[in-house]
Amino acid sequence: MLRGLYTAAGAMNALQRQQEILSNNLGNVRTPGFKASDGVVRSFPEMLLAQVSNPDNAKSRVKGEVGTLSMGVYLQETMPRFSAGSITESGSPTDLYLKAPTNFTGAPMFAVEQGGETLYTTNGRFSIDEALFLRSADGGYILSDEGERIQLPSSEFQVGKDGVITSLGQNVATLGTYQIDDLTTLEQVGNDWRVTGDAPAPAQVEVLQGFIEEANVNLDQTMADLMMTYRQFEANQKVVQAYDKSAERAIEIARIR
Repeated sequence: MLRGLYTAAGAMNALQRQQEILSNNLGNVRTPGFKASDGVVRSFPEMLLAQVSNPDNAKSRVKGEVGTLSMGVYLQETMPRFSAGSITESGSPTDLYLKAPTNFTGAPMFAVEQGGETLYTTNGRFSIDEALFLRSADGGYILSDEGERIQLPSSEFQVGKDGVITSLGQNVATLGTYQIDDLTTLEQVGNDWRVTGDAPAPAQVEVLQGFIEEANVNLDQTMADLMMTYRQFEANQKVVQAYDKSAERAIEIARIR
């Protein structure tokens, strides 16, 4: 009985984490460049049940295998989905989009300095602060291809398809764009990403000014998944309640005896 209780409780833990992932995706449906995450659910290793025989007891069962027993599921990891979102023409000069070729592998990202370290972001909605530094949506400094902060001489600037930033008729810097091939080396830090492996290589992409990539969250599918996860959670909750009532009844019977 306790094994079934633990199995249902484990499923509830996995489903609760799944709800949190889906809710986070839903909450960022309007965040530019946001990449939705999927929860990877795995089964615990199954147990092989076998019955033993007692040679001193003629009524004992014959020794042999009964079958396998499932031990439930758990949420193994959270995997980001780096498929491209829809592209919107905003007309804002601080909105930038990285257009990758059809044969592009991995994910193209901007480099950003945040908290003293270099992170990477897919959110191209930038801004200009009072000191005319180009900033990310989370307040980090956008970096050039040389790893330097980009400070503009004027709030009016243009970005070419090759990433070269010009302002007041002069070249200011070249935007740092990078290609992350091994997505397993990415560690999420807020809405940005930290690369835990080798340093990424420069990306051969086009930079489009005045365009923005929307979140790749499918609103209808996410809502449907959220409702299905909630119903599965409720079903396992009822199983736990049934086991709890059975245990309570067994205790009452033991007291009477």
